[in-house]
Amino acid sequence: MGKISVVGFSTAEASERILEKLKNFLKEPTVNVRNLSFRISVLGEVARPALFSIPNEQITLTEALGLAGDITIFGRRDNVMVIREENGKRIFSRIDLTQRDVFRSPFFYLHPNDVVYVEPTKARAANADRTNQLIPIVLSGLSIIAIITTRVF
Repeated sequence: MGKISVVGFSTAEASERILEKLKNFLKEPTVNVRNLSFRISVLGEVARPALFSIPNEQITLTEALGLAGDITIFGRRDNVMVIREENGKRIFSRIDLTQRDVFRSPFFYLHPNDVVYVEPTKARAANADRTNQLIPIVLSGLSIIAIITTRVF
């Protein structure tokens, strides 16, 4: 049969090219071509951030977020970023899931190796700040010292 180049073809087109070559050797060949490296990453404010392997080679942004357990209460639904690499360059697209036109976005259907990042809200960022966690502890300690000194003296 020889080598068959399928670079740049969809799986259906690659299957058709291989099928045409096999017809010279077999009566009724069957060809099944799958992309085993179709993976996406979902990161940020989702319940289960992870790298997902997609078996059917097609997934939408909403399905990917569903696989990751949905956006947490601290995630911004109006600012979900999809990072895609095309022709050696990274493309960043911010998507507002609260708007209807999200379904018409070219980033609604994910491509292999896309990264979906859900940005945290300001409340979550403030929650992660260590100074906000230390202030109550310090104030409690000072209050205890003040109470002890007033009782003793």
